[in-house]
Amino acid sequence: MNSTPKRRYVVLAEGRLREAKTAHGVLRYGRDEVVAVLDSTLAGGSVRGTMPGLVPDPGRDAPIVATLEEALVLSPTSILVGVAPAGGRLPGEWMETLRAAAGAGLEIVGGLHQRLAPEFPEARVWDVREPPAEAPIFSGEGFGVEPKVALTVGTDAAIGKMTATLEIARAAGEAGVQAAFVPTGQTGVIIAGWGACVDAVVSDFVAGVAEDLVLRAAKSMPDLVLVEGQGALSHPAYSGVTLGLLHGSCPDCLVLCVSPDRGPGYAGVPRPSPARAARLYEEAAALVKPSPVVAVSANTKGLTDEEAQHFVEKVSDETGLPTADPFRHSVGPILEAVLGS
Repeated sequence: MNSTPKRRYVVLAEGRLREAKTAHGVLRYGRDEVVAVLDSTLAGGSVRGTMPGLVPDPGRDAPIVATLEEALVLSPTSILVGVAPAGGRLPGEWMETLRAAAGAGLEIVGGLHQRLAPEFPEARVWDVREPPAEAPIFSGEGFGVEPKVALTVGTDAAIGKMTATLEIARAAGEAGVQAAFVPTGQTGVIIAGWGACVDAVVSDFVAGVAEDLVLRAAKSMPDLVLVEGQGALSHPAYSGVTLGLLHGSCPDCLVLCVSPDRGPGYAGVPRPSPARAARLYEEAAALVKPSPVVAVSANTKGLTDEEAQHFVEKVSDETGLPTADPFRHSVGPILEAVLGS
């Protein structure tokens, strides 16, 4: 399903490597090589050496360089924008770096709402967030998908839904279960080389695109189809895409992604508790197709091991569901709950 040519990336993360979600995802899960990361504030070291104890672990290493010229010595084929800034537009100095990269013959890969192809007509550009040329409307064909379909949902945006989905897929493969990962966001699409960024789709067609992605994944007849979730029902900015995915992917079960509540949520809207969120997702899903929450994936980044264990036990007690942090603990209980649902 991945028809994307192999790439050798230099990842642009100037001054923001520690928070660079796209960079972290590609380092840990991507199939393409990362020859260097461009961040002058951390230059001279390596990804792992500069960020010890990073949770999740980046999975592999890469040198951190200060300039594009240093990266070009390592023969990259592409420059990847490793950060998705709020508002989706790049600062001017980043645009200059991309212009220099284009002049050096590199492909530009970006997952922003800001389209880069019009900015660099002289370059090869992969605008990952470009919506499908033909976006179907939901048909109901997804109700007949034979493999089991699981969707990750969450109590907030940027809470680890892609990570949980990919870790479940990894555990499934290790257990001899054939799992198909369905990417629905920019980092997932870059990692897998196919998919669609559903937040760039006209709202009437989000459910149809989600359904189409599941149908495409199911054609290879896997045992399990794992759909990457987006946003949250309780997130006032992103709830629309969350509901479209929930209905369009026609999941058989849901995995709820949570993290410790660290104060007021987006725009002051509080997050629901894990137990309430589970009920809300089940009720919303049941409007189209019943889909129980069968497990909880806990993002305990920033907690000590003792704090993380306490949080996991608290969530499990509150929800009555198997709960684990895929990085501190085995993801096995989550996979088992998905397969047993």
